[in-house]
Amino acid sequence: MVAMVVLGLGSTLGAMNPTAQLVAPEIRDLIAQERYRDLRGALRALEPADVAELLSELDPSDAAVAFRVLPRDWAGEVFSQLEPDVQEALIGELGEERALRLVESLDHDDRAALLDELPASVARRLMERLSPTNRRVAQQILGYPEESVGRLMTPDYVRVRQDWTVSRALAQVRRYGKDAESILWVFVVDDQGRLIDELSIRKLLLADPDTTIESLMDHRFVALRATDDREEAVRMMAHYDRAVLPVVDSEGVLLGIVTYDDIADVAEAEATEDIQLLAGVEALDRPYMQASLWELFRKRGMPLAVLILAESLAVTVLGRFEEKLAAVAALIAFIPLVIASGGNTGTQGATLLIRALSLGEIQAGDWWRILWRELVTAMGLGTLMGLIGFGEVLLFQHLGIVQAEHPVQVALAVGVSMFGVVLWAGILGTLVPMLAHKVGVDPATISSPLIATLMDISGLLIYVLCATLVLQEILAQHGVG
Repeated sequence: MVAMVVLGLGSTLGAMNPTAQLVAPEIRDLIAQERYRDLRGALRALEPADVAELLSELDPSDAAVAFRVLPRDWAGEVFSQLEPDVQEALIGELGEERALRLVESLDHDDRAALLDELPASVARRLMERLSPTNRRVAQQILGYPEESVGRLMTPDYVRVRQDWTVSRALAQVRRYGKDAESILWVFVVDDQGRLIDELSIRKLLLADPDTTIESLMDHRFVALRATDDREEAVRMMAHYDRAVLPVVDSEGVLLGIVTYDDIADVAEAEATEDIQLLAGVEALDRPYMQASLWELFRKRGMPLAVLILAESLAVTVLGRFEEKLAAVAALIAFIPLVIASGGNTGTQGATLLIRALSLGEIQAGDWWRILWRELVTAMGLGTLMGLIGFGEVLLFQHLGIVQAEHPVQVALAVGVSMFGVVLWAGILGTLVPMLAHKVGVDPATISSPLIATLMDISGLLIYVLCATLVLQEILAQHGVG
C-alpha cells in the first residue's frame, strides 16, 4: 500500500512542478484517515523543497501532523525552507518542547533568522532554553545589523593551521566536515584566529599527504566583513564566482562563512524589492499572496497619491499656456505623443542605470562619462522620435484624423518638441538616479512612475516653449504673444 501511495504521488510530482497544490488533497486524506505510515512514505518520496511547499499549502494543524512524521534528519532542512509566517504557525502547533528540539536542529544562520522573525515573547522563551553554545552563537549573529552579512553567516566551517600537514588537515575535514555548512573551501588561520589564506578541498585532496599547508598557500583570498551590507555579499560571490566566502571582523579574525544558498535568497529578495520600487510600489514585507489587503492598499496607495499630487503641476502648466494651445488647437492632439516619448526615454535610461548601479558596473564618480553617453544616445533617439513625430502629424493630416491650418509648421513644432523632450529625458533619467546614489538613497526608490511624472511636467513645458518658438508668427496672427 505504501508503495502505491509513493508511486502515485511521485508520478504526479514528475508530471508537474511545483505540485504542492495537486498533492495536498491526497496528503489531507492520509492525515484524515490517520494513515501515518503511508503519509511518511509519501513524504519521503518528495524532495525537501517540495515537502516545504506542500506544508505551506496545508492548514497549520495538518502541516504539524505531516511534519511530525518526517524523518528527523529531514525536519530541519524542510523547516528552513518554509516562509517565516509558516514557520511561526508550525511552531505554535508543535508545542514548545518539540519546537525547541526543531530549533536546536537548525543550522546556526537559519536558527538566528527564525528567532529574528518570531514574536519577541516566543523567541525569548526559545532562546532561554537553547543550549549555551547555540544561545551564544544566536546572540552573536543577532547582534549584527539586520541587513548585514553577519546575519547571514554560519560559524560551521573547517579551519586548519599553516604548520599542519595535508594529512592532518584532511583528518580535520573528516572530523568536523559533517557539521560544516560547506567543505568546498578550508580556511587557514593563525594563532589569533585571523584568516591568512583559503584552500579548495580539491587542492587538498590532490596534494601529497606529507606536504605542509604552508607550502600550498599563496596568501590570496577574498573575504567579507561581518558589518558589510548583504548586497555586497551578492556582488562579491557573483564577481568571484564562488559558492562560499569567509566572513571576518575588523581585525581579520575569521567569524564564519556565507554560502551560495543564503546569497541566492538575498539576491532574490533584493531583486524583488528593486522591481517593486521601480514600479512605484513600496517593497512588500512578505510574498504577494501572504500580504494583507490593507498592506497592498497602503504600499500602493501612498506612492500613487504622491504621484497624483505631483501631476497637478502639469495641470498648472496647461492652464498657464491654455491660450496658446487654443490658438493652434492641433497642438493639443499631440500632447500624449510628445509626453510619452519623454516618459518612456527617461524610464529606459533610469532603469538601465539603476540596474548597473545595483550590479556595481558603474560608480557615482563616473557620472560625467555616463551623462555624455546618455546625451549622445538621447540625441540620436530624439532625432529618430522627432522625425517620427513630424511624419505622424502629416500622416494624420492626410488621413483627416487631425485638421491643422498649418500642418507643416505644426509637424515641425511637434518634431522639435519631441527632440527636446527626449534629450531632456536622457539628462533627467541619468542625473536623478546618480544623485540619489551619491547621497546614499537607494536609486530604485527613484522609480519609473516618478521619472515619468517629472517628464510629464517638464515635457509639457518644453512642448509649449518649442511650439511657441516655431509657431511664433502664426500665434501672432491670432493675437497670442
